[in-house]
Amino acid sequence: MRRALAVAIVLAGCGSGPTGAARSDAPPGAGRDGGGGGGDAQPAPGGRWVLGYYAGYEVDELAVADVDWASLTHVAMAPLTVAGDGSLDLSFDDPHDGSADAAALATAAHAHGVVPLLMLGGAGDGSNIAAVADAAHRDAFVTALLGAMDQLGYDGIDLDWEDSVNLDDLVALAQALRAARPAIVLTYPGGPINGNIQGVDARFAALAAALDQFNIQTYFPSTAFAGQGWESWFVSPLSGVTGATPIAVDDTFTRYVAAGVPAGKLGMGTSFYAICYPAGIDGPREPTTDQTQITGGDHTYPLSAFYAAGSTFDANAAARARDGVAAEPYLTFGKPVADARCGGSTQYISYEDETSFAAKGAFAIANGYGGVIVWTLAQGKLPGGASGGRGPDAITSALYAAFRP
Repeated sequence: MRRALAVAIVLAGCGSGPTGAARSDAPPGAGRDGGGGGGDAQPAPGGRWVLGYYAGYEVDELAVADVDWASLTHVAMAPLTVAGDGSLDLSFDDPHDGSADAAALATAAHAHGVVPLLMLGGAGDGSNIAAVADAAHRDAFVTALLGAMDQLGYDGIDLDWEDSVNLDDLVALAQALRAARPAIVLTYPGGPINGNIQGVDARFAALAAALDQFNIQTYFPSTAFAGQGWESWFVSPLSGVTGATPIAVDDTFTRYVAAGVPAGKLGMGTSFYAICYPAGIDGPREPTTDQTQITGGDHTYPLSAFYAAGSTFDANAAARARDGVAAEPYLTFGKPVADARCGGSTQYISYEDETSFAAKGAFAIANGYGGVIVWTLAQGKLPGGASGGRGPDAITSALYAAFRP
């Protein structure tokens, strides 16, 4: 979950397609029962949480003062990375003063009763984390992480170790952080499961025991792929797994619970952006090929643009449809329509809206699941005059209402 993409590393073969071809482009999550460990926030009712990611490279798109604090229980500042020499990089990919902006985010979060976390890692940072999370360096790494938390005013760590993962070291790192500071808030954003070729490693149960939240990145690009054996799918499908559409929230959660991860610690994921399929594919469950290009996505088709006045969505009310099984909305066109954010043109766009959030929240509540994460907050801040009279915080407030009714 860094620099517009993230890689969900869950287990060997993670992110592979139905035919078994390896895919490496899948994406990027307090206290126990949802409360903060060392901060001023109060536990979330029923243990449910709404954790939003605030990316340092998006500070000019969403100022700290403009965060919809009323719609969050947790916020994660991203990304806290490890430099090549093993030291922590506190710049957060921020074009200004990353440490100052991170400290400001934590201060504002506490002022609004929200638990602030530091997102450690993200796509591409795993090898540097691996070098300092091993047994020989772990104690010093834990000390450095706690020092960064204290320096910047944070309550915990989101362990977003996504590539070059040593699962034994990940478990040991979480346990060491918990032992060093029992009240720390620890979360982890794992990946969804393609049941055709994947299972859940038994060690995830041990990891979950050290965590407050075990979130799953159930959103594109972890959910939808193109290639032989894949059919067109959705940004964040709730249900509907088949051999050609093998990833959905309900199936993934069932597999994690069966492997020993407590349902109450599991949080699903959503994203504040839309994805597009090319001409020739006008809806879900249609065959794709190795030449099919899924476009849009993170930082390319944010919901802030998707719901803007005059957008493809705004101008094509008749194209709006909804899938009752996946509980997802989409746009479908009988012939290609021009949309620059889709790379030129499209016939099928998958996105999230108020109804898909409501379905996810109802599912979580009915099944005793914990909450939701969203990537990223800036992409959900709507402009003035947004379609349907939506206000600037309509998307985040809808997500919060679904999980915290």
